[in-house]
Formats: sequence, C-alpha cells, structure tokens
Amino acid sequence: MKKLCLIFLFLSFILFDTSAQSYIKYQNNPVIDTLSTTDPNQIWTRWKTDPYVIHWDNDSLRMYYGTNNYGVQTQIGTAISKDGNNWIEKTDSPVLMTGPVGSWDELDVETPGVIYIASNPDSMRYMLYYSGSQHDSIILGSSNSGLYPTEIYQIGLAYSNDGINFIKYNDPINDINPLYQNSDPVIRIPYTLGGMPDTINYLFSSVAEPSIMYDSISNTFKIWYIGLGCSNPNCIGISDFRYRILYSESLDGINWSPPVLSLDIGSIGDFDSKLIYAPHVIKIGDDYWMFYGGNTFISGTFSLFSQEIGLAISTNGINFTKISNNPIITNGSNGTWDYLGTNYPSSIIYKDTLRIYYSGMQDSLLNFTPNIGYVYLDSTFTSVYLNNNLNNQLIKVIDILGRESNQKRNIPLFYIYDDGTVEKKIIIE
Repeated sequence: MKKLCLIFLFLSFILFDTSAQSYIKYQNNPVIDTLSTTDPNQIWTRWKTDPYVIHWDNDSLRMYYGTNNYGVQTQIGTAISKDGNNWIEKTDSPVLMTGPVGSWDELDVETPGVIYIASNPDSMRYMLYYSGSQHDSIILGSSNSGLYPTEIYQIGLAYSNDGINFIKYNDPINDINPLYQNSDPVIRIPYTLGGMPDTINYLFSSVAEPSIMYDSISNTFKIWYIGLGCSNPNCIGISDFRYRILYSESLDGINWSPPVLSLDIGSIGDFDSKLIYAPHVIKIGDDYWMFYGGNTFISGTFSLFSQEIGLAISTNGINFTKISNNPIITNGSNGTWDYLGTNYPSSIIYKDTLRIYYSGMQDSLLNFTPNIGYVYLDSTFTSVYLNNNLNNQLIKVIDILGRESNQKRNIPLFYIYDDGTVEKKIIIE
C-alpha cells in the first residue's frame, strides 16, 4: 500500500546584515539581576555573570552563568525561561561546583559553554566546558614573584544526562597528582612543574572562556577561547600581557589540536585596543559570527575600564575579520543597569530573531553588581535567506512534552538544529 506523506513546516529564518546597527536593548533589562538574600543556602548565587544560553524543551531556553557571593568563589548556576524574558533560577545549589582543596579548579569555576550531542551516551549528552582556576604557586609549584598573574585558568569539561546534574571529566592516569585527582582540564597551559609557563608566540599562562560548537557533518568539535600571553619574546611581566582569542578542534571533545590565533586586539584608538576576550560564536548560513568583549585598558573589570561588545565574521571559523562599525553593544546611559560595562555575550536565534545575552555592570568600583540582559537584532524575514542558507544540522527531536522522540508520524514534533533554528513538523501518513 502506498503511503502519502505530507510535511507541514513552520520555519523562522532571518536576513542578517553585518553592518546593521539595529541592536535593540530589551526594555525590561536586566532579565536576571542580583539576588537580595540573607538566606545562607542562597548567598552563593547573589551575583550573576558570564551567560551562556541554549535551546531547551518546549521552545524554552536554559541559561548557564557564573554566580558567586559578591565576587567570592564563582560557581556555575542555571535558570530556565519560556520566553527568554522571565527566568526561574535554580537557587538550591550550583550545577557545577569548585573542586576540593588543592585541585586545579579550587578557586573558581566560571564562563560555561554548553552543547547537546544527541549521538553521545545518555550520561554524556550535555557537555559543559568551563574555566577553572588555582593559584600559580600550586599549579607551577613555585611563586612567580609577580611576573605572571597569580591565578591561573585552564579549561575543564563536565557531562550530564539532563543538563542539570554534571560530573566532571576525570582521567584516572593523572590521579597520582593531587591537582588532577578528582578532575582534569581538557585544555591546559604549557608548563613544567616548578617552572614558568611558556607565554611566547601566542602560548599562554591562562586559557579560559570557551565557546563550543559541534559540526555533525565532520563529527568535529570546535572551540574558541582566550589565551593570556606576552606580546613579545622579551616578556617583562604582566604589563606586557595581552589576551588573544584562540581556536582548536577535536574529534572527541577531550583531546584538542594546538591553538591557532583566531582574533587579536585592535589598533590604538579602537574599543578593543588593550583587551579582547569572552568570544561567543554562532553559525549563520555559511558564516561564523563571533561576538566578543573589548576593552581599552590593560586589565580589570571595574568602573574605570571601558568594556563593550564587538562582532567579527569568518567564512571558515578560524580567521575572523572585525566589522567596521564596532562596537555593536555599548554601555548604557549614566545610572542604568549596564552603564559601567557590557561584556560576556551569548548569542542565540530565538523567537524569530537573533538575541545576544550579556553581562552588564553598574554601581561603583567596589560593588559593580553584574546582571544579565539582552539585545536583539531588528531584522526582517526573507525567503531568499531561507533558500540560500538551509544547511543547518539536526541535533534533537522532541515532542510537545519536551521528551526526546524518534521521527514519528501523525503527531507534532519539534526539530532542533545546531544553529538554534527550531522547526515544528507534522508528518501525516
């Protein structure tokens, strides 16, 4: 018997213009702000920063972010939203905590980057990459007398079957070393115990702030992150340091290729002339869009520094070119929630447009109160864009209750793609 199959598609795509300046701040920002609480079980999540937003069940969103008690011991929290504006925070405990005393990520775990891999085993479908830190004297086995930053970051990985309960990656071969007895970084700094890190030629004394992507065609993980290193072979110390955005690839998400330079600081007078950091990359059509933070001062995240967000474009995901009219997200007017700085962008296609969630700062030098809001790109729909850019890859199929499903007939299903696009389909037999 022949079967008649009808597919109803509800598609939402956008025509993007990299020169557009129509990034509009949501009028009710911030969408997540400082938690005013004296509850000892909740003070760990007073401040929120470093958002990373992914698609979740039933056309909702889940946000991961760094959170701490007024700047002390950053850990990773989460919140969920049905519209991207109103968020329900998980306040009972972090989804990822700092490591035990003496471990490589004892001081902080922050700047999460999360992906969902449908082909992974159930317990490893959500992969959370993060920045973990420890004192230089513990990592290197010696004090560096101020030549290098005293807190060293490396990039770790944790797995989860539900996106909430995560277990850190651990390589048993390293358990003999107390630093790595409970978990291991997957991207490390190059160093030898008791020596100094090699910071020359775009190597680094810290790696951090990962943005992660999975290419299901080539089965390749792609990661962009910052490396902190010297600007010349005759390194004179912290004053000579600079951040660069680096790129690596992996076939398993654990073993990564050597870093290559992806984006460097700007020229004198540019908004990113001193610092470039916090990349977030999204693929739109055939191009890679990188949103990133820039700064005109050498270091720091306080009120006397100017932090704004720029955009760079690439055709191969490795070599990026900054657009001519950066920055695209600037500080708010005096007294607003983000007037001291905008940083740590996270972009996603949602509700038929491009949103960029970011951290904003306000108040004073010693109490800069980071909160999270977003801007959206005021773009128009076009069938031309759809016809030219239908190359996204399916990563997940769910039913109306949010349960993963095979491609069943005669019921509505949601198809989630790697570029953030969601299709609602009903296949009728």
